[in-house]
Amino acid sequence: MLNNKLKGFAVLTFACLGVTACGGSDNKKDEDTSKTDTYVQFYNASAGSTATALKIGDKTYESVSYADAMPRFTSTPGVSAVEVMGKDASNKDISLYKEDIDLKTATDHFFVLHGDFASPSLLNINYSRTELDKQNAEADKSKMQLLIAHTAMNAPAYDAYIAKADQGFADAVMLGSVSYGEVSTPQILDTGDYKVYLAPAGTTNVSYTTASINFKTKVPYKLILRESFGASDAKISLDSVDSTTNVRNHVALESSVDFRVFNGLATHNVDVKVVSNKQEALFSNVAPFGVTAYQGAEFNDFGVSVFDHTSQAKLLDNVLITLNQDDIKTIFIYEQTTEEGSQVKAMEMKQTQTPSPYSFKFDIVSFADKSNLTLYFLKANDTIETAAYKISAVNPTAPQSLVVPKGEYSIKVIAVENGTKTVVYASEMMDFNNEDNVTMVLNKDASTSFGYNLVKL
Repeated sequence: MLNNKLKGFAVLTFACLGVTACGGSDNKKDEDTSKTDTYVQFYNASAGSTATALKIGDKTYESVSYADAMPRFTSTPGVSAVEVMGKDASNKDISLYKEDIDLKTATDHFFVLHGDFASPSLLNINYSRTELDKQNAEADKSKMQLLIAHTAMNAPAYDAYIAKADQGFADAVMLGSVSYGEVSTPQILDTGDYKVYLAPAGTTNVSYTTASINFKTKVPYKLILRESFGASDAKISLDSVDSTTNVRNHVALESSVDFRVFNGLATHNVDVKVVSNKQEALFSNVAPFGVTAYQGAEFNDFGVSVFDHTSQAKLLDNVLITLNQDDIKTIFIYEQTTEEGSQVKAMEMKQTQTPSPYSFKFDIVSFADKSNLTLYFLKANDTIETAAYKISAVNPTAPQSLVVPKGEYSIKVIAVENGTKTVVYASEMMDFNNEDNVTMVLNKDASTSFGYNLVKL
C-alpha cells in the first residue's frame, strides 16, 4: 500500500486558477517578490523544433533549443500578445504560436511550447508564490514546490509519485496523474533529496525511476515529461526546471543502452568482445572500416577486447568504457602510430538522434595521421574560399561537431603544411536532405587514391 502522507516531510496541496503551479525564482532578488509585477519563463518541449524564443508585446527574450529553458523575468501585467518565434528553412524569424494572454499581477507564467513544430501548442502554467513565501517566512521552515507537466506527444498517461531519496516506492505519494498536455496540481514539500516514480495511469507498475534529485532551494520546480531520443523503449525523459536556465535531465534507472562498433583497422577483420560483470556481447568478423548494427545492453562499465578474426591474436585487452542509462554510443577501434610503434586503441562517443527540421548535426572523428585539418561543406558552385560551413582544427581522436543546413554537399578535407594546402580527401556530391544526425570517420587507407577515406556510419 502507498502511504497517504510522505513519512518524514510535510506536504501541502492546493488549487490555483487555470493551468497552475505555485512558484517563483531561484534568484535571491526574487525572495521579496513584488506584488505588482508579473513573471514569465519559457521552456521548449517541441521535439524537432528550431531554437525558439518567447515574445511578449515588442520584447523578444533569448532563444532556447529543445529541452532547454530561459530564466524567469519580470514583465508588465495585463493582456499582452504572447508569441513564440522560431526559424524557417532560410533561417528567417517566423511566428509559431500567438495568443492574447492576461498576465496577472503577482503571478508567474511558465510557458511550455509542445507538440508538432509545424503546429505547436503553448501550455500556460500560471501560479502565485504567496503560500510558498508565507511558509518559508517561518524560521523553522524550508519549503519548495513541485508539479509535473506531460508534453510527450506519443506517450501514454502516467501517474507520478515522489518519495524521499532514502525511502522506496512503498513510501511514495502521488504527485499527480497526467496525460499529454496536462499539468498536475502543485504540492509544497520540504526541500531535500527525492526520487520520482512514473507508472502507467491507474497502476502502480513503476516503469520509470529517477536517481536522487536534489530540490534544495526554496523555489518552485517544474518536472517536464518530454520525448526522448535515447535508447529507452519508452522514448520519454524527465527534466526538472527551476527559475534559471538550469535544466537537469533525470533518465530512468530502468533504461537500457544501445552501442555499436566501428573497426578503423585497415588490415584486420576483428572480433570485439564487450564484457561487464553481468553480460557479454560479441561482434564477430567486423570488416576494416565497417560498422556493426546497434546492440542493446544494461547500463554498466564494460571491458573491450579486440581479436584478429583469423588468428585470434589479441590486439587490445580489456579497455574500460562506460555505458550509462539511455546512452547511444559508438565504440571506435583504431590504430595509433607513435615513434615507439603502432598500438591498437579504443574510444567511445555518444551519438545524437534528436530530429531537426532544416539542419543536421555533423560529427567528424579522425583517425588520420595528420593534425589541424579543415573540413569544408561545398555546394555545387562552391570553392573552399566560398564555402559557408567548415570545421577547423580537426585532429586525431578529438571528435568535433557542426550544425549544417540540410541539402547536397561535397566534402573536402584540407591540410596545410609549411603554407602549402593539400587535399586529404574529396567526396562526390552527397545528399543530406533527409538527415538529422550524421557521423563520419576519416581514416588512413592506402587502397584509395587520396590515401585516406571518409566513412559514413
